Amino acid sequence: MAYRTKAQSGEKNPLSLHELTQRIAGVVNKSFADPVWVVAELSDVHVAANGHCYMTLIEKEPKRGTTLASVRGMIWANRWWLLRDGFLEQTGQQFASGLKVMILAQVTMHELYGLGLNILDVDPTYTLGELARRRREILKQLTDDGVINMNRELPFPLLPRRIAIISAEGAAGYGDFVKQLSTNTEGLKFYCHLFPATMQGQQTEPSVIAALERIYKVQEYFDVVVIIRGGGATVDLASFDSYLLAFNVAQFPLPIIVGIGHDRDETVLDHVAHTSVKTPTAAAALLIDAMAEQMQKVLDLQEEIKDKLKQRMDDERQHLQYLGNAVRNTHVTLTQQISRLDMKGQNIRMLIQQRMQRENDKLEFFGKTIQMAQPDNILKRGFSVTRLNGHAVKSASSVPQGSLLKIQTADGEISALSSSP
Repeated sequence: MAYRTKAQSGEKNPLSLHELTQRIAGVVNKSFADPVWVVAELSDVHVAANGHCYMTLIEKEPKRGTTLASVRGMIWANRWWLLRDGFLEQTGQQFASGLKVMILAQVTMHELYGLGLNILDVDPTYTLGELARRRREILKQLTDDGVINMNRELPFPLLPRRIAIISAEGAAGYGDFVKQLSTNTEGLKFYCHLFPATMQGQQTEPSVIAALERIYKVQEYFDVVVIIRGGGATVDLASFDSYLLAFNVAQFPLPIIVGIGHDRDETVLDHVAHTSVKTPTAAAALLIDAMAEQMQKVLDLQEEIKDKLKQRMDDERQHLQYLGNAVRNTHVTLTQQISRLDMKGQNIRMLIQQRMQRENDKLEFFGKTIQMAQPDNILKRGFSVTRLNGHAVKSASSVPQGSLLKIQTADGEISALSSSP
């Protein structure tokens, strides 16, 4: 009220802006004499040429994503390298924009630069927890959407020979992958085609999704998709904990193998891909083993066919031998039967000839008998035929006395009168 009264009375004792900011700085610096732990999200992180790391620390409204607070932060060069390496070693993540962190900071207020946080330490366990929480939320959302197992449920091809590769062009991991495939000891042949993509940083998500869309258009020419990313330490894996990227991978119509070169934690992408391995070389080994397994099955089948063919040939050879023996035995039997038939035929012919001879003899005898029974022949032997009135006289009592008889002899006819009996 006193201030209003002075203002109303026209008394003015203005402060310069510098004096005002000095007073505010004094109050702030006095109130925050000790460092405080602060939870915030990193934004616009960059390292200046002098080695100092500058950033903006922000807090967003959870549902709408609007920024609630924003304060500049800095890590001086003499502390930056130590904090950066320790954070990377324990989290596997770069100290970069987009991460939520818990920092120990000295609150500072400068009359020229304003409010700031001088970062003294970082708690990596908080970031690990945040990453895990975010990962769980994404996996739950994918589960609720019903897509988390779609790619895993696709049948893996028997011969994964045609491979679409998503990787950074010229990356060591890509080179290792292709080299291992091309120099495999089994002598297997693979067809590989690279669909280049950014595999680190904020462009990873849209770049990999764009590569998947290009593959989708020519999917009939490939058996599997391989997403690989190699290198030394595992860094910047947050790009693969992306709901949108995982959503695309989960619903892709070809089996996807993920080998993004990490040994610490699994990313969301590892949970939705058909098969997850640690490194690009492990992905190559998986494909080689799959092909080699089928090749071995073919070789085993070839040996099995050869064995069965050999057994069949042996069986057929034995059968032919049996048939040959049977034919030979049958030939001997037939020969014997034919010989017997020949003998029987000869006997039959001889019997027929004998029978024919007997019958001919009988016919000749009967012929001679018939010939001898002819009247002329009988007459030639001295017999005669007496006829009365043209009829042969068979009894003397049938001839009346004085009848004219005709007596037929071999050389003529004699007439005579019968006397009384």
